[in-house]
Amino acid sequence: MACGSRLPVAADTGLRVADAERESGAWRQRSMKRTATHRGKGAAVTNAHLLEMDAILSAAGFFDFLGNVDCDRALASRDAEPFDACWMAAFDEVDGEPGAALDKRAVDALREKAFRLAFRASGNADISACVSDDIELIARSRSLGRTDGWPTEVLWDAYRNGRFPC
Repeated sequence: MACGSRLPVAADTGLRVADAERESGAWRQRSMKRTATHRGKGAAVTNAHLLEMDAILSAAGFFDFLGNVDCDRALASRDAEPFDACWMAAFDEVDGEPGAALDKRAVDALREKAFRLAFRASGNADISACVSDDIELIARSRSLGRTDGWPTEVLWDAYRNGRFPC
């Protein structure tokens, strides 16, 4: 079943996003390995890599492809090897890096934007949470100057080419 067929969302309302936030506990990350709760705080973005990401994410229809994703299959694929191991290895590389804290508010703002736009396009809170997690990983990696690692070459490349990475 395609994600968009699960929960119709009017393009001009945030009502469904608020419902998803309440239902999922404010963007709870899917994987039990990544259980922190995130709330975007909005921030001025100054890092050139993050500015570029913001512009790309803000493009009209950027996440429209999510409406055609087979949610159950995609989520199962992300939880399986090798995707999950690659994702966690990339996360472990940037987690705790001292430089990552400098752009935390900007990364959180991108994460929130990604969740809202992905939810509007897909109507699926789980897919939107994955997108949000991915955007955080990509942004943290890029803000540290790592523009050629797995987050950029696999995750960001997939999104920029209209594919849900799994």
